[in-house]
Amino acid sequence: MQPELTRLTARWLAAGHPAGAIRAHILRGLPDDGTPVHRPGGLLRHLLRDVPPVPAPTPPVPQPPAAAPSPASERLLSPRLIGARECEGSAHVHPMLFRPVNDETLCRRCRD
Repeated sequence: MQPELTRLTARWLAAGHPAGAIRAHILRGLPDDGTPVHRPGGLLRHLLRDVPPVPAPTPPVPQPPAAAPSPASERLLSPRLIGARECEGSAHVHPMLFRPVNDETLCRRCRD
């Protein structure tokens, strides 16, 4: 069984699929509701039998320059975000937006 599964996996790699994509394909095909798998080799053989074409790479989305928002660019923002600023403190795991009263660069939590 192992040589056959190795050969099937090699076909996926030869077609241009990265190892992570093969792993993700296998994981999507596994039962997720606690159903026992009686023949795991047969399941892998079934999942690896057909090699799909490699998806075409998507072009990168151009990122706007990171500059201070101008009145023209503020019109593109959601009305809820106009005037908001990202906190420059290091206490946040994710970006934290707040509305400054003056020229603050830190949110209330970081100032306190």
